[in-house]
Amino acid sequence: MEPDQIIGLVGGVILIIISWVVTSKRERQLDDPDDDNVIYLDELKNKAKLQKGGKYLVRVLRQSGNLQKADQILPSAEQAIGKVISTFKRARIEYVIIEKNTETELFFRRPYYSHGGSAEGKK
Repeated sequence: MEPDQIIGLVGGVILIIISWVVTSKRERQLDDPDDDNVIYLDELKNKAKLQKGGKYLVRVLRQSGNLQKADQILPSAEQAIGKVISTFKRARIEYVIIEKNTETELFFRRPYYSHGGSAEGKK
Protein backbone atom coordinates (compact mmCIF):
# COMPACT_ATOMS: atom_id res chain seq x y z
CA MET A 1 0.00 0.00 0.00
CA GLU A 2 1.23 3.48 -0.88
CA PRO A 3 1.69 6.11 1.88
CA ASP A 4 -1.00 8.32 0.26
CA GLN A 5 -3.49 5.45 0.37
CA ILE A 6 -2.74 4.78 4.04
CA ILE A 7 -3.23 8.46 4.91
CA GLY A 8 -6.52 8.52 2.99
CA LEU A 9 -7.72 5.37 4.72
CA VAL A 10 -6.81 6.69 8.17
CA GLY A 11 -8.54 10.01 7.38
CA GLY A 12 -11.69 8.19 6.28
CA VAL A 13 -11.75 6.11 9.46
CA ILE A 14 -11.31 9.25 11.58
CA LEU A 15 -14.25 10.94 9.80
CA ILE A 16 -16.46 7.90 10.39
CA ILE A 17 -15.57 7.88 14.10
CA ILE A 18 -16.27 11.61 14.47
CA SER A 19 -19.66 11.23 12.73
CA TRP A 20 -20.58 8.33 15.00
CA VAL A 21 -19.59 10.27 18.15
CA VAL A 22 -21.67 13.32 17.14
CA THR A 23 -24.70 11.17 16.27
CA SER A 24 -24.44 9.30 19.58
CA LYS A 25 -24.27 12.59 21.50
CA ARG A 26 -27.44 13.89 19.79
CA GLU A 27 -29.29 10.67 20.55
CA ARG A 28 -28.30 10.88 24.23
CA GLN A 29 -29.57 14.47 24.32
CA LEU A 30 -32.90 13.32 22.84
CA ASP A 31 -33.29 10.74 25.59
CA ASP A 32 -32.48 13.22 28.39
CA PRO A 33 -35.76 14.80 29.62
CA ASP A 34 -33.86 17.71 31.22
CA ASP A 35 -32.09 18.71 27.98
CA ASP A 36 -34.24 21.01 25.84
CA ASN A 37 -31.56 21.70 23.21
CA VAL A 38 -32.35 18.63 21.08
CA ILE A 39 -36.00 17.56 20.86
CA TYR A 40 -38.37 15.61 18.67
CA LEU A 41 -40.60 17.67 16.38
CA ASP A 42 -43.71 16.47 18.23
CA GLU A 43 -42.44 18.11 21.44
CA LEU A 44 -41.65 21.46 19.82
CA LYS A 45 -45.04 23.12 20.40
CA ASN A 46 -44.93 22.26 24.11
CA LYS A 47 -41.33 23.46 24.59
CA ALA A 48 -41.73 26.77 22.73
CA LYS A 49 -41.68 29.87 24.95
CA LEU A 50 -43.30 32.19 22.40
CA GLN A 51 -45.73 34.70 23.89
CA LYS A 52 -49.42 34.31 23.10
CA GLY A 53 -51.24 36.74 20.87
CA GLY A 54 -49.98 38.79 17.99
CA LYS A 55 -48.67 37.76 14.61
CA TYR A 56 -45.87 35.31 13.91
CA LEU A 57 -43.35 35.45 11.08
CA VAL A 58 -42.32 32.06 9.67
CA ARG A 59 -39.07 31.93 7.72
CA VAL A 60 -37.69 28.59 6.50
CA LEU A 61 -34.09 28.65 5.30
CA ARG A 62 -32.21 26.09 3.27
CA GLN A 63 -28.87 24.73 4.47
CA SER A 64 -27.22 27.21 2.12
CA GLY A 65 -28.86 30.12 3.97
CA ASN A 66 -31.22 30.97 1.11
CA LEU A 67 -34.97 31.20 1.66
CA GLN A 68 -36.90 27.96 1.14
CA LYS A 69 -40.04 29.95 0.30
CA ALA A 70 -41.45 33.41 0.92
CA ASP A 71 -41.97 34.53 4.51
CA GLN A 72 -45.41 33.83 5.97
CA ILE A 73 -47.24 35.68 8.74
CA LEU A 74 -49.58 33.54 10.83
CA PRO A 75 -52.04 34.51 13.60
CA SER A 76 -50.90 32.03 16.29
CA ALA A 77 -47.71 30.43 17.56
CA GLU A 78 -49.22 26.96 17.18
CA GLN A 79 -49.97 27.54 13.49
CA ALA A 80 -46.52 28.99 12.87
CA ILE A 81 -44.73 26.08 14.54
CA GLY A 82 -47.06 23.61 12.81
CA LYS A 83 -46.17 25.08 9.42
CA VAL A 84 -42.45 24.61 10.02
CA ILE A 85 -42.94 21.13 11.50
CA SER A 86 -44.74 20.04 8.33
CA THR A 87 -41.80 21.32 6.24
CA PHE A 88 -39.33 19.37 8.36
CA LYS A 89 -41.44 16.20 8.30
CA ARG A 90 -41.60 16.32 4.50
CA ALA A 91 -37.80 16.32 4.54
CA ARG A 92 -37.92 13.31 6.92
CA ILE A 93 -36.28 15.21 9.76
CA GLU A 94 -37.42 13.71 13.08
CA TYR A 95 -35.76 16.00 15.62
CA VAL A 96 -34.24 19.47 15.78
CA ILE A 97 -31.59 21.43 17.63
CA ILE A 98 -32.97 24.54 19.30
CA GLU A 99 -30.65 27.51 18.88
CA LYS A 100 -32.86 30.19 20.48
CA ASN A 101 -36.11 29.87 22.42
CA THR A 102 -37.45 33.11 23.90
CA GLU A 103 -40.81 34.88 24.11
CA THR A 104 -40.10 36.72 20.86
CA GLU A 105 -38.04 34.27 18.82
CA LEU A 106 -37.84 30.53 18.24
CA PHE A 107 -34.96 29.40 16.05
CA PHE A 108 -34.18 25.74 15.42
CA ARG A 109 -32.31 23.75 12.80
CA ARG A 110 -31.82 20.24 11.52
CA PRO A 111 -29.39 18.15 13.56
CA TYR A 112 -26.85 17.57 10.78
CA TYR A 113 -25.80 18.83 7.38
CA SER A 114 -27.05 16.58 4.61
CA HIS A 115 -24.77 16.12 1.62
CA GLY A 116 -27.63 14.76 -0.48
CA GLY A 117 -26.90 16.78 -3.60
CA SER A 118 -28.96 19.41 -5.38
CA ALA A 119 -32.33 17.67 -5.00
CA GLU A 120 -32.01 16.24 -1.48
CA GLY A 121 -31.51 17.52 2.06
CA LYS A 122 -31.73 21.26 1.46
CA LYS A 123 -34.19 22.25 4.18
